[in-house]
Amino acid sequence: MSDLLSIGRSALRVNSRALEVVGSNIANAENPDYVRRSLNVGDTTNYGNTNPIYTNYTGVGGVAINGVVRASDQFLEAATRQTGADRVRTEVMVQWLDQGEIALANNQSDIGSQLTELFGSAEELSAVPFEPALRGQFLGDIEDTVARFNQTASNLSTTTTLMNGAAAQETSELNAALAQLAEVNEKLRPTQPGTSQQVALLDQRDAALTVITEKLDVEISFGENGLVDITRSGASLVDYDNVSPVTFVANAGGAFDIEVGGATQPSPTNGTLGGLHRAQTDIAAVSTNLDALAVQFANELNGWQANGRTDAGAVGAAIVSHGGTAASLSTTGLTANDLALASPAGVANGNILAFVDLRTPTGTEQQYEGLVLGQAQNLLSARSESDAATAFDQATRESRNRVSSVDLDREAADLIRLQQSYEASARIIQVARETVQSVLAIF
Repeated sequence: MSDLLSIGRSALRVNSRALEVVGSNIANAENPDYVRRSLNVGDTTNYGNTNPIYTNYTGVGGVAINGVVRASDQFLEAATRQTGADRVRTEVMVQWLDQGEIALANNQSDIGSQLTELFGSAEELSAVPFEPALRGQFLGDIEDTVARFNQTASNLSTTTTLMNGAAAQETSELNAALAQLAEVNEKLRPTQPGTSQQVALLDQRDAALTVITEKLDVEISFGENGLVDITRSGASLVDYDNVSPVTFVANAGGAFDIEVGGATQPSPTNGTLGGLHRAQTDIAAVSTNLDALAVQFANELNGWQANGRTDAGAVGAAIVSHGGTAASLSTTGLTANDLALASPAGVANGNILAFVDLRTPTGTEQQYEGLVLGQAQNLLSARSESDAATAFDQATRESRNRVSSVDLDREAADLIRLQQSYEASARIIQVARETVQSVLAIF
């Protein structure tokens, strides 16, 4: 009879704990960092003897809680971390390459359209070379072209500065996640496997790992009791509870670097930092090409001016100057009368007629169109890559969620089952009590 009471009591205890686990699942159904729990239940076995003459007996004495189990698959978790890092990398690339395209567009006042206007003004001026208004318009278009080179360079510089700020913020958040993981490691080591404390810490560990891998490509090593070490290219980032922070280093005219312990690391290739680094590399290349085009524009314009003669018969002086960059491009302050529109032979519009010769496949206008087209192709490629990465990540997460996420229908069914089991356990105790009372009533 005592065995019957023991069985009923243990069943009540197990069912009560199982109901708590189901309640926790339901309460955290919308928590993305929560992994579904279940109760691992086993039987209890009693050993003993009833009489020294007879052999020992073995019997089942009820049920016992072996521990709380997380519905987690380490391979699906690793795959989800990888696809998540790919997804955020491509999303960041699209975001900042789009900003680069906006910088080139310059609020629909781009360099290419202004160069087209400049050639149009030259064509009009070639028909009436002595018209002051047309001379002023031609000179004004040159000044506007210079101004657009300056503004576009400023736009690209601002974009690069914003990207540096974003990369510095991502690095700060990465270091916070590394520190959190080290703290979880410290708490995990003394905890007993299968306890509520351990599974909660494992949830925190996986959440920190998700943040880390979505920031930077790292190597993850799992140890006993769920402990994790993080390394990158041989440098330790997290070793139990010791953290080596990642340092962001901005580079003028190029993409940023990251350092660990004062040593420069290989360029990021994945996560938000990988996306930022790749996008910033592309933007830096655009800035370099824009500087080269600014120098080419100055050389072409000054070369054309030097081949002509002014109304006074003087050799044309330089119209623009530069310091090797688009930002340094400027006009020299020549007036309309200083334009060398005539040819050395004295033909009044001889040199301005030759201005159209600058409109070649290798000229500034066509080269700038090639620059814009290349940027657009990079953005289109990044968008295609992002769409593919997003679809792949979604498929992987759905597979992971089928294992790890809380299904409210399933939890509702478990509640009904556990309620019935709880009532059955209570009935066992009631039957044992009534039986004992009946036996005692005999005496």
